[in-house]
Amino acid sequence: MIYLLRSIFSNPEPRVLLLGAERAILYLFDGGELAQAYIFQADESGLALFERCLTEITAAPLAVLIDVVEEEYRQDSIPHLGAPDRRAMLARKYARLFRGTPFHHTLRQGRESAGRRDDRVLLTALTRPELLTPWLDKLLAHKVPVAGIFSLPVLSENLLQRIGASSSNVLLISLQKASGLRQTFFRDGQLKISRLAHMPRLGSVPFAQHLLGEVEKLRRYLNSLALISRDSPLSIYILSHGPLLEELRQHCRDSEQERFVLLDIDAVGRDLALEAPGESHFSDLLYARLLAMRVPRNHYARPADMQFYNLHRVRLALASASLILALASLAWSGINFVEGVTFKQAAIDAMHKAAFYQDRYELARRKLPVTPVEPRDIKTAVDAVAALRQHKNNPETMLQLVAGALDDAPQIELDQLRWIGSADANAPVQDHQARRTTAPAVAAKAYFQIAEVSAHLRLFDGDYAKAMRVVDALASNLKTHATVVAVQVLQYPLDVRSEASVSGSATATGDTAVSGFKLKLVVGIDDGHPPG
Repeated sequence: MIYLLRSIFSNPEPRVLLLGAERAILYLFDGGELAQAYIFQADESGLALFERCLTEITAAPLAVLIDVVEEEYRQDSIPHLGAPDRRAMLARKYARLFRGTPFHHTLRQGRESAGRRDDRVLLTALTRPELLTPWLDKLLAHKVPVAGIFSLPVLSENLLQRIGASSSNVLLISLQKASGLRQTFFRDGQLKISRLAHMPRLGSVPFAQHLLGEVEKLRRYLNSLALISRDSPLSIYILSHGPLLEELRQHCRDSEQERFVLLDIDAVGRDLALEAPGESHFSDLLYARLLAMRVPRNHYARPADMQFYNLHRVRLALASASLILALASLAWSGINFVEGVTFKQAAIDAMHKAAFYQDRYELARRKLPVTPVEPRDIKTAVDAVAALRQHKNNPETMLQLVAGALDDAPQIELDQLRWIGSADANAPVQDHQARRTTAPAVAAKAYFQIAEVSAHLRLFDGDYAKAMRVVDALASNLKTHATVVAVQVLQYPLDVRSEASVSGSATATGDTAVSGFKLKLVVGIDDGHPPG
């Protein structure tokens, strides 16, 4: 189970495929130690063996490191543009400078100090893509996650800090088993040019003399291009090991123009956490380990070349997210379980306390004198009395309103006032009333006092229009009070309903029967408690 989790969530060190013109070397690392190395010749049989090897080893990310003569470098400058415009301009430069190859890269190396302050760039490209494509096709056919295609000279910039190469002019020299004698020149820590020279079989020619001869050729070429700063000498760092390193110490002499720094490959390898140095004068393993430690930003790979690597990273991200969610769910479940146990224990404690107090209550109740009524019934009766007192009816407010309005209308004489209190504004004043009168829409109140006022006009002269105006004036006067929510005329001195019949005497005057009217008055109480 532990091994399965490691295989899913671990991110192993990338394997490195070092490609030269004549051979390819596949390096497999395990925790900083070289686990295995396979060498394949750059021919049909070598490709067949490489494909067979891919079928037998487990799938893991793989970085391709290129070290060939057919790599070109161009110093140039471009306007300082935004990303889309910059990509378009670089695409035109690639098409003009490096035709026939899709493998190109740009290194930004600062800006010009005058004028438009253009960007200084180094354009690199593999001019013979057929050296790379057969190996790349095999990797893609087996769905190997390709982490990128990298240039060995460009990668060498990462080695300068580790070997302490901080001078203005640095020439880094290493012997490569996959390619030959690699010479890379840096100005102020930036790659300017790299040259791969053929190296005869060791022992056939004096190694130190041949190397110094190649250095002199490159130094004259650098002087012709005016790349070497005259402020400091050319610092020549040579990576070697064993007898060849001793031979170099005997022949390399410092001068005003040149300063030699001889480095043991094994010592540099230990600085790169390479647990088992190769004990070799070749630097291939050193560069492979440098790339495996920290894969930089891709140099030459196209998006299609890295499709399986991107899927690999997505798979790792999803697996990590699933693990985090599973752990979070497990933690949340544990918290809920602990809370559930706590609540269960609290419920049991509360139940025990309730039983204890119930027993105490029963003991205390038995000591009380015997009563004919149960305590529960007494409590119900007390609550009922309190409710009745809270909602008792008092007509004082209603009588004050009606009396005040009649004071303003001396021609009206009160005959009768019926009054009730209710939570319904449309409640009938008398239960035996034949029909339920409906008041106009009123504001929402908790309690209402409803009155039916019966009255008549004194000294009625038979003028019904005038009598109706007096009644309407009384209703309007009542409506002006803030507590009045509705006033409705139930009956005028003259019944104006369509179903009523009109009868009387033309000579009748001051008749109470013909001058009587009725009003319905609704008063709202905000807090539900009638005044008084």
